[in-house]
Amino acid sequence: MKLSWSYRLPKERQIGTRAPVASADTVLVAFHYDKADFFESTLVAFERMTGEERWRTTIPHVINEPVLAQDGSVYVSSFSGTVHAFDSNGKKLWDCRCGDRNMGKPCLVAGDRLAVAETGGGASKTWCLDLRTGSIAWAFENHGHSYGLSTNNGRLVHATVLAEGAGVRLHCVETSSGRSLWAADSAEWLFQPIVQDQAVLIGARGSLRTYSLQSGDLLARLDLEDQEAIDGQMLSVGNRIYFGTDSGRAGCASLQSERSFFKAKHSLQSVWSAAFEGSIRGRPTMTGNAVAVLSQEEGIVLLDPAAGNRLSALKMSKGNGGGLLYHRDWLYGSLGAEVRAFGPG
Repeated sequence: MKLSWSYRLPKERQIGTRAPVASADTVLVAFHYDKADFFESTLVAFERMTGEERWRTTIPHVINEPVLAQDGSVYVSSFSGTVHAFDSNGKKLWDCRCGDRNMGKPCLVAGDRLAVAETGGGASKTWCLDLRTGSIAWAFENHGHSYGLSTNNGRLVHATVLAEGAGVRLHCVETSSGRSLWAADSAEWLFQPIVQDQAVLIGARGSLRTYSLQSGDLLARLDLEDQEAIDGQMLSVGNRIYFGTDSGRAGCASLQSERSFFKAKHSLQSVWSAAFEGSIRGRPTMTGNAVAVLSQEEGIVLLDPAAGNRLSALKMSKGNGGGLLYHRDWLYGSLGAEVRAFGPG
């Protein structure tokens, strides 16, 4: 792959960025930075192959990675407690103030709704909004600071650090109503889930786990070295799970299921591990015949998905936040003030 275009947000201080997201012809990147002793964010939409700016909007707080609906509309949450909606050309559709707590990254649910959970001090709720109007469909009392949301089969799953040191709870709620279906408590911290088919994969402090989507029962657990944490997003491809840890290690595990007449037995097994300098940003991304990992110190490193061997590397500037996106044979990386696009070749 070769560098095709790059963009750098000018003039601002202490810039951080979120992972890129893309529609058919547009790549969107959210930047946040210090502004007049507070915070401000800019959401920029680029033509995906040329880097030409299509539109931008400024939001007076820290925003999260946006999400895109099938019609190209854009939804982004803010630490002000507000969710913002734009059409595919950047025209404001609506704002919804859910409260005065920080909001995490939104998650599209049930085709015409969006869910978002509160984060940070004083957080306690998960909200569900109507995509068309921004009106509140339901609110679920989760009792603490929540990590990323994931959904499948009419169920919404996320992990919450309960208030006043009461532990960590994995919640599963019904997307249509917000009704609690089950909850599983953990003595160790849980982070970002992936819901696929009837299983919930989630990274934890000291382990990778899988739970039953139907019951919340723990199905399998893979212990990690030295109580390291899978605290970022993971990538699931078939029965392989690719992840990064807070100790600067990328790993691959396999989820195996053996069915008997009465029940299925599940197991998680380590496949390979690769060490990096500095922290790993965002989630690993599959780029055709390689797994791409974004390292704060090393840039984008391409690994053999079968064995974890290093294949090549692509340069990135250093900075805060960041993430990767592979879309229609193009690889996009964001870190600090910069976005870089690598095309075929």
